Amino acid sequence: MRSRTSLKLSAPVAALTLALSMVVAPTPASAAAPYLELPFSCGTSWTGDSGSSNAHRNNEIDFNLSSGADDRGQPVLAAAAGTIRWEGGASSDYGNYVEIDHGDGYSTLYAHLQDKFAHIGDTVVQGEKIGTVGNTDGNSPGISPHLHFEYRNRGSGQSYPDYIRPASFHGDPFDYATGRETYVSQNCGSTTPTSMPGLSAVSRGVGGLDVFAVTTDGRLKHRNYSSGAWSCWSTLYGNATIKGEPAAIASSGRIDVFAQGIDNRLKKITWTSAHGWYQWADMGDYTITSAPAVTSRSATGIDVFVKNSANKIVYRHFDTASSAWTTNWSNIGENAATISATSGPAAVANADGTRMNVFARATDGSLLSLMWTRDHGWYNWADRGGNLNGRPSASTRSGNSVDIFMRDQDNSLIHWYSPDGADWTTYPKSDFGGWLAVSPTAVSWNSGRIDVFSRNSGADLIQKAWTSTNDWYAWAGHGPVGAPAC
Repeated sequence: MRSRTSLKLSAPVAALTLALSMVVAPTPASAAAPYLELPFSCGTSWTGDSGSSNAHRNNEIDFNLSSGADDRGQPVLAAAAGTIRWEGGASSDYGNYVEIDHGDGYSTLYAHLQDKFAHIGDTVVQGEKIGTVGNTDGNSPGISPHLHFEYRNRGSGQSYPDYIRPASFHGDPFDYATGRETYVSQNCGSTTPTSMPGLSAVSRGVGGLDVFAVTTDGRLKHRNYSSGAWSCWSTLYGNATIKGEPAAIASSGRIDVFAQGIDNRLKKITWTSAHGWYQWADMGDYTITSAPAVTSRSATGIDVFVKNSANKIVYRHFDTASSAWTTNWSNIGENAATISATSGPAAVANADGTRMNVFARATDGSLLSLMWTRDHGWYNWADRGGNLNGRPSASTRSGNSVDIFMRDQDNSLIHWYSPDGADWTTYPKSDFGGWLAVSPTAVSWNSGRIDVFSRNSGADLIQKAWTSTNDWYAWAGHGPVGAPAC
């Protein structure tokens, strides 16, 4: 067991330090004592130690992987749902830490984190990734990596450390008598793609965003962001009922939205600045088994990708000038015969139309990627590893660069950048935490901005933005899809 042995805090110093260092948000409405799950990924084995550290005062637990492997960077999950009310940085007495308020005075504290993915005011669900195991500590640099966990009842009227309560995980009380217990995490949440309808986002120009969402009744809703403000949600009524994620693309004075109909045929609805929204159009009798992806290499051309009944990603080109298909559906990739997909595709083209990149989820959950160039045509599909939940999303900031966004099996957001769509080794993946209920959708309105949208467990619209001047912002919530309604 790799536990710290240095004294963390005396009780008076702890109370004073925490009172001065923590920013406190209002306490939520009363709730029952939380049912805690182990704060680690589903199925992993962790051993807790409450007695080896002389820093412990009352019922604290230090967790390490039972295997003895290096813990650093392992995901830390919320043991129960709640709101982040307190947090501290690497120089605090707990190092990087967050404390989740579960209501009725109960809270859980997660300390010595390497990374924090949730911050004061954020609402989290049970199983949401809130950080990673680390060894940050303002008093004792160089401690061994572990998670310091406390289950607290601040509403008891007691002071620190007396309000630290004995913890139970999945209904099994920790064995404080021996000071050690091993658990296998049951903090599993949702590990399969959800049936909640998804999203698509496009930009018509700098400072503008259009977000499209499918509702449970099969209708398409639209919301616009411009001049620094969000519009109300409008419902695009029409003669089609759709499902899954829509796929939108913008050009000068025009937006086209493609979707999978409930009859498994491709549908399209178009907006122009001169006319507004048209009716839905049926795009042929070809059977599709996924939501589509769209991109564009020219002002009047749209490249459309879908998964067919044979689990192949297929492609067709649509000309907006003539409102007609110019090619038939065809398999893509020189090794297409050996590749099967289990998600809808994602697609992105560079600005000059000389390159496209297509992505999908493989049968084993890994990321598949495929490149097309004007000089060569389609290359081979390549397996990029990983373990996706649902389909990926792709955007480009400039040149041949590609930003991939994926929903991981723990429902957090994963970002992966390639400078040219071919090099996937120079830049590592980044885990942005959060809890995504649907696959993300991403859009870039210029080289200095990316916006990523998804929905949380309550089906609300959530957004994470990057700018070249401020890097990544925290997740922002925009309320329920459809509210406020126009």
